[in-house]
Amino acid sequence: MFKPMLAVTTVAFCIALTACGGSKAVAQSNGTCGKQLTDLQTALNTGAMTQDEYNRSREEALRNCYHNN
Repeated sequence: MFKPMLAVTTVAFCIALTACGGSKAVAQSNGTCGKQLTDLQTALNTGAMTQDEYNRSREEALRNCYHNN
């Protein structure tokens, strides 16, 4: 009984980790700087990302916007 439970837990953990990387994709989109920031705010407001993820992604998006202009 322990082995099947361990397998299920491992699979669930891997799936959860895969979902954690979504916020970075928003910050790296090819949209305008304003669109990227709006998308990040929407993700924060809907609970798709935490405040810490939002802060890091916002800073990265701003750096990319200033660097590319």
